[in-house]
Amino acid sequence: MLGIGNKRPAADAEARLHQQRKKVGVAFGGGGLKGSAHVGVLQVLAEHNIPIDFVAGTSIGAAVAALYASGYDWKMLDFLFNEYDIDSALKVRPNRKGLIPADKYTDMIRTCTKRKRIEEMDIPLKIVAVDLISWKKIIFDRGDTALAVRASSAIPGIFTPVPMGDMLLVDGYILDNCPGDVVRAMGADVVIAISLYAPDKSEPGNILDIVHRSLDIATSSFQEIDADIVLRPIQRHIKSLDKSGLAECRAWGEQCAREHIEEIIELVGS
Repeated sequence: MLGIGNKRPAADAEARLHQQRKKVGVAFGGGGLKGSAHVGVLQVLAEHNIPIDFVAGTSIGAAVAALYASGYDWKMLDFLFNEYDIDSALKVRPNRKGLIPADKYTDMIRTCTKRKRIEEMDIPLKIVAVDLISWKKIIFDRGDTALAVRASSAIPGIFTPVPMGDMLLVDGYILDNCPGDVVRAMGADVVIAISLYAPDKSEPGNILDIVHRSLDIATSSFQEIDADIVLRPIQRHIKSLDKSGLAECRAWGEQCAREHIEEIIELVGS
């Protein structure tokens, strides 16, 4: 009995510390393959033992959030960004509603998350998409993870929308490209947002560039990010589906996180 009694104060103290520490949430922004910057940020957060209690994401951010919530660390994400057959996932098969169905992308997410549903994740997860019928932001907090990620990543004009019930879902960036507000509502005391937005001022080269630029202009003016700190790692415009920028974006993510890590540590506290 004495031994048990001696252990209880330490256990109670640890429980109190866990209850008292600030809950940290990360909002992963959309931006196509620029999402490799998320990996660099996660690396620095891990090196400094910054806990992550909640995650939410839009588009590529939804994929990173889902994989992280299912158990992937930054090293596994780094491997996936570099080794996944992106060309196969982006194979063009035009129909009336888009150019790329992205079935293989959906299958990859489903396989890597071991078919876990959103509500089954190791870390609470939410995924943001937009319904073209109701004009509303849709926040997934349960259901098929891979299908939600696919819907959140459906860039209008490029990827085919995802029908679901009476909804027709597309990329969440139209209404919330970096969902810090969603993470805040999940219960985070400290919200770290990673925005991949970097405006393109060059002349659009084709019809897809024109569609994408028009959407950027239409959405950028009213999107504010609710966060305690917003990391903006992307230092110049890189096209969303440009594989050649993977390493550079990843390095920018790491650099940006290192520049702000002391601020993050101060926000999180002990």
